Amino acid sequence: MNEIKETIAILRARWPEVTFIIGLSVLSLFVNKLHLIAATRSTMFESLLGLGYLLLLFIINVMNLLLTIGFQKTIHLTGKQRKSPMVLLRTGRHFLGRMVKVGLILIPIYFLLIWLTFLIVKKATFIDTNFFKTAQSSPFLYQLCFAVPGFILIKPMLLMPTLIIVLDCQVFQSFKFLKKIKLFDAKELLALFLITTISTFSWAILPKLNEPISTWQFALIIFFSTLTRFLGLMVAVTAIRFVSSLNLEYDSITKDLNSENLLKPSVED
Repeated sequence: MNEIKETIAILRARWPEVTFIIGLSVLSLFVNKLHLIAATRSTMFESLLGLGYLLLLFIINVMNLLLTIGFQKTIHLTGKQRKSPMVLLRTGRHFLGRMVKVGLILIPIYFLLIWLTFLIVKKATFIDTNFFKTAQSSPFLYQLCFAVPGFILIKPMLLMPTLIIVLDCQVFQSFKFLKKIKLFDAKELLALFLITTISTFSWAILPKLNEPISTWQFALIIFFSTLTRFLGLMVAVTAIRFVSSLNLEYDSITKDLNSENLLKPSVED
């Protein structure tokens, strides 16, 4: 439990950044709901408004990604020392291209495994609907189709981005470093990943954003979104601390981050 306690201590010390990152995730829910409402309207104005919401949603998600990457890197370099959002964005931008490459490698494999899992589940159960209709008819089995590939790809999904952030290495080097890491040495990281994955099953019982929902139902969605995002940050920070503790040797270019003043100014306690 020591690693989890230290992770929580870091998140508490850097609560302004944590709040901002989670707040952006909640904001994306509001924007997504507005986009879905606009998409149901047939007027030209509503169609243009829907496109505007879609663009805003994309910008928010990219910002969230950059902030999260910057947050992880600054934790590796300066621990509990707070940084401004602009510092996190600039630091995150340094890694964006490599993260996109990782996504282009892992995401197609992930979705292929989702489809294969669905086929297996469909043969083993009573499901007689297509993949997307399963979300309504069997939401837990639908969620299972996303969870199983996550466990299959747990090592590259967790550690390739983390290795790139910690070592400032290229995508191919991060893949090579995977062979040197025993993931089962990070038992608390695995436990957090399991808890986070289980928490995603809550979406199976939550109302869908594309359906009419009441205020309290939307509040419930926001609560579970906040919870899963916080757990996701715990996983991300614990992964950073685990990889940092391995003291892997790599001729990184981390000095460039400092020479470009990407890590300044800091926000002190």
